[in-house]
Amino acid sequence: MRINVFSNMKKLRLFIILAAAVFLIYGWGATGHKIINRKSVYSFSAGMLPFSWWRDSLAAHSSDADYRKNADPTESYRHYIDIDIYPEFLANGRIPQNLDSLIALHGATFVTTNGIVPFAIISYTDSVKIYLQQHNWQYAMLKAADLGHYVGDAHNPLHNTRYYDGWSTFSNGIHSRFETGLINRDSAYLQYPYDAAAFVNNINNFAFNITYTSYGYVDSVYRADSIAHIVSGSTGSTLYYQIFWEQAAGFTNILFKNASLKLASLIYTAWVNAGSPIPTYINNGNANITTFELKQNFPNPFNPSTTINFNLKKDSFVKLAVYDALGREAEVLISKEMNSGEYSVKWNAEKFASGIYYYRLQAGDYSDTRRMILKK
Repeated sequence: MRINVFSNMKKLRLFIILAAAVFLIYGWGATGHKIINRKSVYSFSAGMLPFSWWRDSLAAHSSDADYRKNADPTESYRHYIDIDIYPEFLANGRIPQNLDSLIALHGATFVTTNGIVPFAIISYTDSVKIYLQQHNWQYAMLKAADLGHYVGDAHNPLHNTRYYDGWSTFSNGIHSRFETGLINRDSAYLQYPYDAAAFVNNINNFAFNITYTSYGYVDSVYRADSIAHIVSGSTGSTLYYQIFWEQAAGFTNILFKNASLKLASLIYTAWVNAGSPIPTYINNGNANITTFELKQNFPNPFNPSTTINFNLKKDSFVKLAVYDALGREAEVLISKEMNSGEYSVKWNAEKFASGIYYYRLQAGDYSDTRRMILKK
């Protein structure tokens, strides 16, 4: 049962506007955002298997949006929405979901300064789609990482209320305690199953429903903090955080699970809307390559497809080709100038017969050949 700590407060015209503090809000903190982004990949569809390398990259870039706040004064507004400052929400549980309509009602300054995270989710989903259409896999991943940050922020209940950091002296500082102190301490207990990503027909409704749903947990966060404070007599002790987690673990796991799944669904939707492109090869983004190397394909034996990984220590003209057991060229996978980096190439051998094949990498003066087995 949730205690509605705001029932009387909604009658008050209490506005806690801490403009400087807004720029210090860091969603779930670096730890939480990494978890959400990394685990989203496990919900990707089978068709998106070539994008599985995004897992660590999405995590590594999960807080890029936070780091931009100092350079871009408009960035912070994409991380939250004070949904309960809108009279329409207090009356009907919803607000106009068209940005132009919302601005026409309340003015651009009001709308912007009270946060636009649902609109950021909509915009960045479209950006992921555009870069996928262009086959710019690296930029698509970076936009997906930013999208994951905004989705994660929107799943933090305190990013959906004007009372994001306390509504009384008793609860001041709750924002940092919940999203950073608690998550950093108990992140190992964030364990949840991976449901399959689903196509999103209406991205606008999808984004706003995240906010509406997350707002429903605001009272739960305050209640958990209040109980921990009362029992422990503090807001920073080991006992405080132990009790806080006991009270918050259930709904916090739900919020993280939903964030990872909804991020995966938005990326999947962007991919489908982009035409479901499959890269011939993917640059895995590792710039610290010091050697040329051709690695053993995986799986091996395989049916009907396998992945070939290789490293380029410097920019080179690259030819990667597959040969049959008699040394005849069966298929050329790559023949072009490529930048240094770590690469993955998928070979689909559906049209080829079972047997032994060889693949050879030539990059400048480097050359190497490996053996693989197709079993049908």
